[in-house]
Amino acid sequence: MRAWVLVAVATLLGVAFVGVLRVPGLGETPTLLISNGGQLLAAVLASAGCAAAARRTHGQRRRAWGWLSAGTASWAAGQAVWSYYEVVLDRPVPFPSPADVGFLGFPLLAAVGLVIWLGSQTDELVARGRDLLDGLIIAGSLVVISWVTALGSVVAEGGDGWLPLTLSLAYPVGDLILATLVLLALSRGSRAERTSLVVLALGLGGLAIADSSYVYLVSLEKYSSADTISTGWVIGFLLVAAAGLTVRPAPDDASRHMAEHARPTVVPVPSVLGMALPYVPLLGAVAALIANRVTGARTPTMNLVLGSSLIIVVLIRQFLAMTDNRRLLVALGEARDQLEYQALHDALTGLANRVLFADRLDRALLQPGAAVSVLFCDLDDFKLVNDERGHEAGDVLLREVAHRLLDCVRATDTVARLGGDEFAILLEDSSDAAYVADRVVGAMRRPVSVDGREVRTSISVGVAHHEGGGEAVDERREPGRRAVEVGATVPAARRESTAQLLLRTADAAMYAAKGAGKARAVLAAEPTGARS
Repeated sequence: MRAWVLVAVATLLGVAFVGVLRVPGLGETPTLLISNGGQLLAAVLASAGCAAAARRTHGQRRRAWGWLSAGTASWAAGQAVWSYYEVVLDRPVPFPSPADVGFLGFPLLAAVGLVIWLGSQTDELVARGRDLLDGLIIAGSLVVISWVTALGSVVAEGGDGWLPLTLSLAYPVGDLILATLVLLALSRGSRAERTSLVVLALGLGGLAIADSSYVYLVSLEKYSSADTISTGWVIGFLLVAAAGLTVRPAPDDASRHMAEHARPTVVPVPSVLGMALPYVPLLGAVAALIANRVTGARTPTMNLVLGSSLIIVVLIRQFLAMTDNRRLLVALGEARDQLEYQALHDALTGLANRVLFADRLDRALLQPGAAVSVLFCDLDDFKLVNDERGHEAGDVLLREVAHRLLDCVRATDTVARLGGDEFAILLEDSSDAAYVADRVVGAMRRPVSVDGREVRTSISVGVAHHEGGGEAVDERREPGRRAVEVGATVPAARRESTAQLLLRTADAAMYAAKGAGKARAVLAAEPTGARS
């Protein structure tokens, strides 16, 4: 609310300024004093407002506002020289004059500040390339509009020499650069900065209109300090001052550090306005070219060159956008695959987790006539390793166990970590689960090196098996029969029941192995036997 109150005050002051200039009977000297004094005061206030914004911010933002303050101060210095010629010396200001040094210093210094501002938005090369092309689109569009309305006339009029013509063109060109940079900053700025940037853009827009009108009137030798266009500079600089005053104080380093760590990292999403903003001047350029062509006021040769160049830049920008979109799609696909992998695999060992193991077991049960075995594995006395050597040593041991389990099976088999020190192995189309179980037990008998010290461990394995063509049976209820399952026509609920039965049966066999002395494998189909 405060920002728009400042904007309203700046606008009312500008209206009051032009009203005073139009007071009937006002003499030439008072008019010059009011006109020059009002412009000088507005520029000084703009410099003070930008300096206040610099004191409230930090880092690159502080430097950006500092350069803007220096730029408006430069313009104020030029206006002071201009006022000296007209008020003190009482003679027309020559063109060019020392005042032009101060006036032209404003777009140069302010442009440095806006470039610093844009430099803090992103460090990505692609984003910088996009900003460059967006800047070219904005600048090209503004050049077209300026050429059709003012620049073309100035060039057509020529001048008394190359220096006056160059200086005449420097004013609108400098304003075009500033307008381009501030629109880019507005499209890339954060929501918290948007109000200040909008007010700053309005202020620079007023200055651009005043400068273009000044150049046009100078080319016609009709400009005087009492002209209404002086209001553009007054309102423009007052809005720049208002933009600086709308900047909120930045938190101190400690508070900012705590806030950054307290809130979650949020990826900024560009607004629709931010994405569309570079194309708003483009619509104006198209309208200006069409209007100029319809009226036929000027030869279309330069218009054609400018319009064609603008179209080429837009096409390059769209190609870059498509390339960037393709890159984002590839990155999104890779991120999706990574998330899917993380959701289905154990973070410590890289093995399949319980979810993926259950899914593959269900798929195996779908195959008609398949021979499927489940090995339930549990390390013996793993808690002692954690207690004596620490959890880091336990993690090293678990990773080594995972590696050895993978060496004991085929590439088509599935090894999973179910949690803690529990592992499971799914053997598809295998009728030799006992051999694999023996390999697993034997592989764990070799010591594991943890931090340069040998750790000896063992593993207990329970085996459950099924074959297609029969019906699943619980070995604990009917010890003489194997756990089997019917073919692929079994409903999903029954397959799930069978999978759970196989895991429970293998788990029970594993506990039987531990009860028989550990470091061995027990087959559920042979509940009374143990393999050491």
